[in-house]
Amino acid sequence: MSNHSERLFFALWPNSNVRLAINEQTQPVVQAINGKITPSENWHITLAFLGEVDKPAKACMQEVAAKVQGNRFTLSLEEVGYWSKQRILWLGAKKIPDALTDLVSHLTTDLQSCGYRPETRPFRLHLTLMRKASQVKTLPPITPIKWAVEDFCLVRSVTQSSGVSYEVIGRWLLN
Repeated sequence: MSNHSERLFFALWPNSNVRLAINEQTQPVVQAINGKITPSENWHITLAFLGEVDKPAKACMQEVAAKVQGNRFTLSLEEVGYWSKQRILWLGAKKIPDALTDLVSHLTTDLQSCGYRPETRPFRLHLTLMRKASQVKTLPPITPIKWAVEDFCLVRSVTQSSGVSYEVIGRWLLN
């Protein structure tokens, strides 16, 4: 890739009310565990990780996103989990709405015309709360957080000395 490439991904991007609710519900859990806390401004749910993308591929991907006919849905974030192999503490949903499954499927399929290579692993809905988290034995239940998802975003990942920051560079409304 040339110097003109960007590290991109499509994601669900929570609004400030959802971020506040996530913070309220997960803060007690996160405070009790050692690890690298994900800053709340970086919270998202990845739909498709694109990796390093050059300008022509990015333009193609934005065209594909504009044509996606997805429906709005409500996501219930109600489960805090821990992946021991990756050492990730995450927030997720027990049930994935059909509209979200359809959205991921459309993106995964349609983006291949732009050179996108989808992951072979199945989609796992999660919002990363912490990386390099210490081993967790039990996680307390949380009050479900209702998130009315109305759009999806194209996000740029920027690595700086202070860490990684994410910048929304495109947004598409769902029906």
